[in-house]
Amino acid sequence: MKFNCKFALVAATVLTVAPILSFPNIMTTVQATTKKAQAAKNTIQVNKAPIIYDRAGNYNSKYHQNIKAGTRLKYSGKTYIIQQRFAAGIPVPTSRIIGGKLYYSIGKGGYVKESDVLTWLGNTNTVKLHFRHKKNYIYDKNGKKLVSYNGGKNYFTNKQKPKIEVPYYNSPKQLFNIGKGGYIDASQVTTLNGKGTVFLNNNAPIYDATGKQVKNKNLKQGTVLNYYGKPKKAAANTQFYYYQNKTKMTLPAIQQGDHTYFQISKTQYINAADVALVDGKTLWDKGPVSVSLINDAYAYTAKFKQNKKVLYRAGAKLTVDRTKIEGKKSPQLYLHVKGTKNYLYWGNEKDYGASPLDYRHGSTNLILQTLLHN
Repeated sequence: MKFNCKFALVAATVLTVAPILSFPNIMTTVQATTKKAQAAKNTIQVNKAPIIYDRAGNYNSKYHQNIKAGTRLKYSGKTYIIQQRFAAGIPVPTSRIIGGKLYYSIGKGGYVKESDVLTWLGNTNTVKLHFRHKKNYIYDKNGKKLVSYNGGKNYFTNKQKPKIEVPYYNSPKQLFNIGKGGYIDASQVTTLNGKGTVFLNNNAPIYDATGKQVKNKNLKQGTVLNYYGKPKKAAANTQFYYYQNKTKMTLPAIQQGDHTYFQISKTQYINAADVALVDGKTLWDKGPVSVSLINDAYAYTAKFKQNKKVLYRAGAKLTVDRTKIEGKKSPQLYLHVKGTKNYLYWGNEKDYGASPLDYRHGSTNLILQTLLHN
């Protein structure tokens, strides 16, 4: 190959002169970048007004500082991980549709009408019901009024407040100390030290660029870390994506066989299937993906109208193969049921990624119990 001396001479001149001419500008840029990095050090941002916990991982009712979505917070010391019991999504009564009407399960084969319940309060893995009427009758799974329930009367009074257990599971929680006895868990974090984040839904081995697992290198479930590079608009065939408003986005990745790996450093990668959230947004798998229902749910048509002729019962196992957003003022997200013209309703666009629990163990309206990567 011939070497172009003329080009080399010009290039050498440019490379020699340019730094001298622009040195002050470079220094200013470097200083500004350094100051920005220093200001962002030991900070987190949150995706919405956050839930504040105490050191044990319980809701901290004594923490009164008002924190808005997008606020950058300083955290101190090292983060730490605790094992925590969670309800499957937001604790609400398990529901069943009988004759077109909604009933709440109270356990042991009993159901009460949703219209008889004035309100309910959820706490970890229990829900306390508050009734509307003097007599609020109890029914079986077919909507037939019981003669008695659990050896007692066949109704609750409005003075009774029975507690109902809801599904729960144990999961690790990474906590950030924001001072004054307040802690924020990793699932609410959108930026860490000024950079974008991924939240892990599994223990995540680290891989090299060939897809080979790095020995003794693992990241813990329930933790948040920075990804490497900048997000980009997802192509039509992108397997893993998230929504930024209504635009599908994804992260720098490599493909090895059937697996997609997100980059977390110059030389390290993690399996995209181990990620639940990106910048606080739910990471979706193009599918097909297996789901099971925690509650009864009507199907929705291709025009996103509820179809009461098609009812999926709690416990049904379905396969969904794509997501769809509908609406402008209040965008809603739906999941298409493979092999049908039906959709399942997920929730309001603003709730995407509200919690990793929504993705892993139930949607914001508790339709989906599991949504697992294949």
